[in-house]
Amino acid sequence: MVSEQRPPIASDWKISKVLEVYPELLDVIAGIHPALGKIRNPLIRKVQTKLVTVQQAAGVAGVDPTEFLQQLNAAVGHESPESQAAGSPTEPAEIPDWVTGVTIARELDVRPMLQRGDEPFTVISEASRAVRVGEALALRTTFDPIPLRDVLAKQGFESHTTGSGDDWTTLFYRVRELTPAAKPAAIASAEPATVEISIDVSELVPPEPMMKILNALEELPDGGRLVVHHVRRPMHLYPRLDELGYAHATEELASDHVVVTIDKTVSYS
Repeated sequence: MVSEQRPPIASDWKISKVLEVYPELLDVIAGIHPALGKIRNPLIRKVQTKLVTVQQAAGVAGVDPTEFLQQLNAAVGHESPESQAAGSPTEPAEIPDWVTGVTIARELDVRPMLQRGDEPFTVISEASRAVRVGEALALRTTFDPIPLRDVLAKQGFESHTTGSGDDWTTLFYRVRELTPAAKPAAIASAEPATVEISIDVSELVPPEPMMKILNALEELPDGGRLVVHHVRRPMHLYPRLDELGYAHATEELASDHVVVTIDKTVSYS
């Protein structure tokens, strides 16, 4: 029996919200497709589920988004209101003109990483930065990387994906460099934050610092500022902050004391 206090799931809910409201759906979601099954890993679940909506998860799994939404709601005793339906699957995209004859600047196969349950975003982000306008990154994954395509679109890339099963190839074609307005903004210390919170992660071992920082940001209201005290520059955190669109700056106060200031504001144009 579902509590009347728990609302029907909507297609624009992040998977993290689905699991917060309906934790019993973890096995249901994880069992739909191997790519979604990785959320059984607590570390992956803490990060990835905050980035993917119900509709995007359906695309990753290659299932009809409306049926996926209805399946989730039916599992908790709700019907999916028609107004919340995710819609029918989109028609296959036309092949862009740039696909023919494009220069492949980098080729990256992250299937082994995904099969191990590792997080490949940092490697992909580094590879994408080496791609110039008019060139492409060829990325192989075990599923259609819909959330990643949305992220890199904000960073000046068009994309085209082909594949099936657990072998997909996506070409990320850079059409423009990031403009200052599209890059994460520098911290404007002259502008006071609505809320400022400080945390110390200096005594934690990886990946606990990143998890604590991301959880703190999740709870921080929009317009808030998070000040993180650390023993080193959190290099794996920076791509996550860029992906989420948060402005950040780092100051080294000593060889073992780094302060990272993060503004929870979306800075992408």
